[in-house]
Amino acid sequence: MAKKPTNWMQYSGVGIQMAATMMVFWWLGSKSETILDFPEPWGQLCGIFLGLFAAMYNLIKSIQ
Repeated sequence: MAKKPTNWMQYSGVGIQMAATMMVFWWLGSKSETILDFPEPWGQLCGIFLGLFAAMYNLIKSIQ
């Protein structure tokens, strides 16, 4: 029978996962500025906020 991971092991990678998710969305926002001709900071800002919402959604989903 496999042991159930403890709480600290279960949530140890959450911070790294949140940072990686936000960085990927920031990168996508940065690329959207060049492809879709958005003004300079708006693609990155939209990407980082979408990444923040996606990371928070994953965090809440993993806690429940």
